Amino acid sequence: MKMTRSELLEFIRFIHGCPRGTGALLNLIRASEVRAAADLSCLTEIIADERLRLDVTKHAADEARHAYILVRRMNEIGFAPSRLPIAIDRTEGIVAKCRGRDPKRVYADREFFDDEETFEVLSVAAIAERDALPKLETNYEALTSDPQTQAVIGSILRDEHRHVAYLEDWVRRFGTRVSSEFARETAERLAAGFEELNGLFYASFADYLRSAEAELAA
Repeated sequence: MKMTRSELLEFIRFIHGCPRGTGALLNLIRASEVRAAADLSCLTEIIADERLRLDVTKHAADEARHAYILVRRMNEIGFAPSRLPIAIDRTEGIVAKCRGRDPKRVYADREFFDDEETFEVLSVAAIAERDALPKLETNYEALTSDPQTQAVIGSILRDEHRHVAYLEDWVRRFGTRVSSEFARETAERLAAGFEELNGLFYASFADYLRSAEAELAA
């Protein structure tokens, strides 16, 4: 589902205007940050390139901080963090599209990702970050009447711009270390997979929002 910038802004404003809509959106962002922090922390132990390891370590620390300030703000507005429904959790879905070894197994075996596996996982992270950035920007714009929540989103945004830039740089670098055929196939497969997940996400989002509202009525 493609939206123009104005359509996305209208959609985000609508959600924030719903009962518990702001909490539901913060929980959505929080879930992605928690998963990214965990996955990237594991990744720092299984990538062989030392410069990349330093960048990923910083990224993991950023995501953990984001999760913390989101949970803190959610507590302030009375919204409890919760696991996302499977159809809403695009981070889980795109990670499942990977064909490389399970990072946790590689970690347990004291091994390292090869260049193809590293290229794939960096591509996944780049897709997720590129998708999140305009949505965070729109959330920030929509929250002018809620400066405390807006400040939380603004703090996250400052890091996300840097994340997109460094990930795209590393995807380009590792794209020269793998075959052009592998790079093309991986990029096309992951992009198609994420498009499919987007369709499921938007089809299921209304149910997610209704479940958040139902908690208020309970």
